[in-house]
Amino acid sequence: MFFCFQIASIGQQKQAVSITFKAPSFKTNMYYLAGYYGKYTVLLDSTKANLKGEINFKKNKKYTEGIYMLVNADKQIVTEFIIDKQQQFSISLNLEHPDKTTIENSETNTLFFEFNTLLKQNNLQIQELTKQLAAATTNKDSADIKGKISTLNKSIIAYKSNIIQKDPDNVLSLLFNLSKPIEHYFNEVTLATKQDSITYLKDHFFEGINFNDERLLRNPFLETKITTYFNVLVPRTADAITKEIFTILNNTGDKNNSMFSYLSIFFANTYANPKVMGNDRVFVNIYNNYFKDKTYSWLTEQQKIFLNTTNAHLKDNLIGNKAKNLFMTSIDGQTLNLHDVNAPYIVVIFWDPSCGHCVKELPKINQWYLKDLKNKGTKIYAVNLNPDLKKEWVDFIEKEHLNDWIHVSPTKVVYGDYSKEEVDFQTLYNVVQTPVIYLLDSTKTFRAKNISVENYIHIINQLQP
Repeated sequence: MFFCFQIASIGQQKQAVSITFKAPSFKTNMYYLAGYYGKYTVLLDSTKANLKGEINFKKNKKYTEGIYMLVNADKQIVTEFIIDKQQQFSISLNLEHPDKTTIENSETNTLFFEFNTLLKQNNLQIQELTKQLAAATTNKDSADIKGKISTLNKSIIAYKSNIIQKDPDNVLSLLFNLSKPIEHYFNEVTLATKQDSITYLKDHFFEGINFNDERLLRNPFLETKITTYFNVLVPRTADAITKEIFTILNNTGDKNNSMFSYLSIFFANTYANPKVMGNDRVFVNIYNNYFKDKTYSWLTEQQKIFLNTTNAHLKDNLIGNKAKNLFMTSIDGQTLNLHDVNAPYIVVIFWDPSCGHCVKELPKINQWYLKDLKNKGTKIYAVNLNPDLKKEWVDFIEKEHLNDWIHVSPTKVVYGDYSKEEVDFQTLYNVVQTPVIYLLDSTKTFRAKNISVENYIHIINQLQP
């Protein structure tokens, strides 16, 4: 998917950028210059090939160094190439035999195309050797084939290492560091224990990478690199994750630059709805440290709404926080607030009699309740969000034998010295769909949310002395 950027007009003075592509099949067709912005691809310029099949992209201001693409009128990538400091060069493409492509005035692209040719040739050989390995009948044959595969893999590693050692500041070196597989970190080191390996990998994972370098966004590797780091090397606790994120964001330099803007929103998006329960606290930590009562030149109104709304819906139901009171009324019209309920564990369920998913899930929850939860003193506090459907509500309770539950609905008028925020249970408990389920302990502290019933039972078993 490509996003279009408006292209500024080009003046008559000598261009800072002049990139030419040549191929007979190009003539008179429309082509685009495209680049990366993190995981996104963006169209940056367009031009029509002349009768000789020459395409020339010109620009007054240099592009940020990185991987770029020549794209045809059907938005298909013709070739990838590198833009580095030298932005006046030409590439004569041989589309049938890419290894015969010729490049003028760009050593980096010569190396880039050479590397891609080597990589393609090695991959083809490895595919053939892998077939031979599957058919091998003796240990000696298997060992010989594995040795050949290892030699091919090592040739790629050696090529990358040579580029990095010769010119560590070159954009190609940066790309190789960003795309470096985990196993390549251990090629020149032997470590005694697994913990030694983890420590070594963590210390070297971002070697050669400066988070203030805007070239990091002009390729597709950055998010994968960061995600791998957090998935493999960072403990999956909110505190550990927050510490690592803050370290990265604090190293992005000026908070109005593209590195901070991209990474701060990337991390916010990641932890607004995390895969691990409780790690939404990371989002709140990011918000409080970098966005609360702050604004930036790059921050759009849509982003502000997302950040503020998400924080409002998460901050009061974080695992480990005390649950705010719910001002509710029982079926028979009596006040029955959450803080009036005393039990070792309370399962709070927000549901709606007109919600098909709720009608399916609540009977299942009751089965688990009767089998595993009731005997532990657990109480279920079920909040009907649609009390106007009173007949359906009562009939459902009777039909599904939910009489052991505490059934309530929102109190229409709350009396007392309470702010609007204190009675807005839908925001306090992030009720934007149904059903929504929380587990509280005897102190009304959140212990679990947004997990399966079986896992609620597991957590209760873990919490019991």
